[in-house]
Amino acid sequence: MTRYITVGDSMGQATVVYAAVVTLPDGTTVSDVPIQAGESVISVIGSALTIDGAWTVDTGNNYTLKLSGKALVDGDQELNVGASVSSEVGTSVTGALTLEPAFYQPTVIRVREGHMNVSAAYDGTSPGTPFIAITLGID
Repeated sequence: MTRYITVGDSMGQATVVYAAVVTLPDGTTVSDVPIQAGESVISVIGSALTIDGAWTVDTGNNYTLKLSGKALVDGDQELNVGASVSSEVGTSVTGALTLEPAFYQPTVIRVREGHMNVSAAYDGTSPGTPFIAITLGID
């Protein structure tokens, strides 16, 4: 049976700097994600991105998830988990709400009993303060 864990955080760090993603949906934090005895693979990773506050116009970003720690059989893993773009059109700045569902990608990331760290970074011009949510499906 697949066990799911979701963590998220505002990404207040500078561009191209990894920062921990450790806040659970109920607001508590975890220092790492435990991999339990009998679990052997992360079979799916879900991601959702938004901006937590005002969005800087004329920006484009790539978001990368990094999994690290002794629970990863094949060492650190980095995956693209989405992108964002904001552009000004015309002579006035107007806002538009766009909702995108979470993106789920199947994976085969081998794990063993132990602990795993979840962090994320983005590149490009700072868009403001991105918010990232990650769901790991662990079998």
